[in-house]
Amino acid sequence: MTTMNPPLPSVGPHPSNNNDDDDERSLSSSTSTSTSTFCPPFPTEEALDAYLATIAPPRELICPITQELLNDPVVAEDGHTYERKSLVTWFGMGRNRSPVTNSLLENTSAEGLVTNLAVGGMAAAHRERLGKDLLWICQGVKDRRCGRRRACNENGVGVRVEGLLDAGADPNGRGSGGNTPLHLLIQSGSIHLATHLLNHEASVTLTNDAGMDCIATAEETFSRQQEDQRASSSRDQEHPLVTASEWNDFVQDLKRRESIEKVRMEARDRARSQANDEHRERQRTLAANARSNPTNDNQHGLGQLEEGVGYFPSLAALQFQSSIPGPSPSVAEYENKEKERLHRIIWWISFVVFVYLLVC
Repeated sequence: MTTMNPPLPSVGPHPSNNNDDDDERSLSSSTSTSTSTFCPPFPTEEALDAYLATIAPPRELICPITQELLNDPVVAEDGHTYERKSLVTWFGMGRNRSPVTNSLLENTSAEGLVTNLAVGGMAAAHRERLGKDLLWICQGVKDRRCGRRRACNENGVGVRVEGLLDAGADPNGRGSGGNTPLHLLIQSGSIHLATHLLNHEASVTLTNDAGMDCIATAEETFSRQQEDQRASSSRDQEHPLVTASEWNDFVQDLKRRESIEKVRMEARDRARSQANDEHRERQRTLAANARSNPTNDNQHGLGQLEEGVGYFPSLAALQFQSSIPGPSPSVAEYENKEKERLHRIIWWISFVVFVYLLVC
């Protein structure tokens, strides 16, 4: 049942979407009716619990083993959906019973797990919806909508940021200027809030539209803060928002995380390439077995699929291609921008060639 809420205070850019009623409900419950305060502290524990309930993922999107939002959902023999890594670990410990029903399972191999695309799409949509809320809050922090003291961050903004991340918010969404939430918090000097994002695997290697990653952003912000302190009064210099020692430790932590992230990305790319090779090999084996089986019923109708170069979908898959879910809204928006840019480039090249042909 949809409930009516007071309008949101004008405290920063907020994602607009005609179908984002859930976004408005979660953000409305997280703000005060007063328009003078950005993300005020929750007055009671009941108010905090009510806010966390509005952003919690549906039960169907939570892994029964980890009790966290699904990221790579797979269907087991018992018909339930689990996180792939946790279920493989479950089977690897010698367990052959369902984590939910406790019934014996015949197939406990990783190869027998089937990806649940429908649940994966719903989990991605939930993650991106909360990611918009996270971007909105971080943009508000950058715009100095809240106080510069840490108490405000811990009691007001910090509780919301931590709650959104625990509920599965995407920490790597893109906002104005291609900035991620981590970019925005670093630019605001709120490195204590940025630690929440780093603890939830926020990427430090992503760059914004200016081509700056998080390390370069931190070094530039620290340099600008030092210049501001030299230009300010001695009283402000005695109590800086973040000390030079804290900035240096933060930058060193970013560099350490960058090296770890690069190693993980290389390992993930190798694993993805290996999985694709194994999938193509299984498809070739299945196709060869189907062609060699004289009683195969698939010889009629669409006919046999001849072996080609690389992997190509079947005619049936192409026929129902419209049923495949599209990319996430942020990826779709980025693709549209790139298409518009390429169209402009092609138009200008065509115009120059046309003028050149006319002149010559």
